[in-house]
Amino acid sequence: MTATVEVRPRMRVFPGDPGQVARARDFVESTLAGHPVVDDAVLLASELATNAVVHTASGDGGQFVVTVRRGSADVRVEVWDEGAPTVPAVQSPDQERESGVGLGLVDVIATRWGHSSGPGGRRVWFEIEGK
Repeated sequence: MTATVEVRPRMRVFPGDPGQVARARDFVESTLAGHPVVDDAVLLASELATNAVVHTASGDGGQFVVTVRRGSADVRVEVWDEGAPTVPAVQSPDQERESGVGLGLVDVIATRWGHSSGPGGRRVWFEIEGK
């Protein structure tokens, strides 16, 4: 993130259930209420939360954690999951595909994004710079 005044990060833990993705979206939306990039951040957080539930051990009775860091113009959102044998990757666009395009949206909309893995799971994050 660029040098901005940052409000203390907010974090929330969610059960790894598909129904919790909407709650994660609501959490990000309420945390960033009134921020210039709130809509984009909510969309991308939803994609990362969905990936955590669908593609990682979080969705098999586990949990995922969403952390939001709000700057005056920029935001950073991280989704920690319980890990998977695969690495997050942008899929090539395919008009026939009904899923698998979430990280493509992150790649196009976010200013930066990435992931890191460790013994406790994986963190996928994005940053969006305000306009």
